[in-house]
Amino acid sequence: ILCGRPGKQMDLQLDLISEFVFGEIEKRKKRNLTIAIQELQLIEVLSDFFQSPGGSAAVRNAVFLSLFPADSPRYKILGNLVSLAIATQNKAVLNATGIWMQQLGSTSPQSVGLARHVLNDYFVLTPKSIDKLKQLPVLAPHFTANLLTAIGEIYEDKDPPTELLRLVGEWIDENPSLLLTPLIDNPALPTGGIPMTPITPIAGLFRWCILSPVRSIDIENTDYSEERKKLYSKIQHLLMDSVLRLKNNGNNKHAISAQHFAATIRTLTATLQSQTNINSISRDLTMERLAQAVSAAMSANCIYGNK
Repeated sequence: ILCGRPGKQMDLQLDLISEFVFGEIEKRKKRNLTIAIQELQLIEVLSDFFQSPGGSAAVRNAVFLSLFPADSPRYKILGNLVSLAIATQNKAVLNATGIWMQQLGSTSPQSVGLARHVLNDYFVLTPKSIDKLKQLPVLAPHFTANLLTAIGEIYEDKDPPTELLRLVGEWIDENPSLLLTPLIDNPALPTGGIPMTPITPIAGLFRWCILSPVRSIDIENTDYSEERKKLYSKIQHLLMDSVLRLKNNGNNKHAISAQHFAATIRTLTATLQSQTNINSISRDLTMERLAQAVSAAMSANCIYGNK
């Protein structure tokens, strides 16, 4: 379905890719996996291939989806390819990755795993390279929006680091249309390809802002925690602005999933019931942000699914 190929032809295609591109040879139940130097060479070849001129975006996306199908074990190679593409500003690879994330679902385990790999590369292994991430919304907005949706899932049950909050705030502030990009951009798919329903980052980021006051009760009142409060407040206001802009927009019907809001409410309810030491100020701020989010989304009529 993803690549619009008949079944047997697709199987043959995947077998050829497995053996001659990735060197995955099955012999007597032993798998000959690519070694590090071969993997590096392969990533370089793939990077150059997608960046080479000529060919349509639909063909490149079809090839990318075939190279990294949903049940593939090649996520390390994919993660390294995407990290290299960010560092070298390889727009073609990033655009194809954005389509890959949308087709598999930007909240799927595969997309979340890729986002985790990127964050580890740029926030843990090479933190001085974070500036490369700041350019992403301009370089590849569709990829960035899907990446942001996946990042929202990584921190579903915990607070993100301050550096990431700062980056997300800058992304949205400097690129107001970023949150709505998945609704606007039509993925370039091969003939017969079925575009999957896009998922915006809005619900996941609202969850961050709504739950942050009741998750931060143990943090001392330092400059560090004050900065986090300001960042959450900034992101909340930016989210509200984006949602309200959808009010007269024909592309607004699938902006926020009702199930995502419901999941946030369930998490909030469980947190309030399990933590009896939450002060009234934090609780009131959480409820206020939840009310703002639901009210704005209902006003813009951008919630889909069972309400």
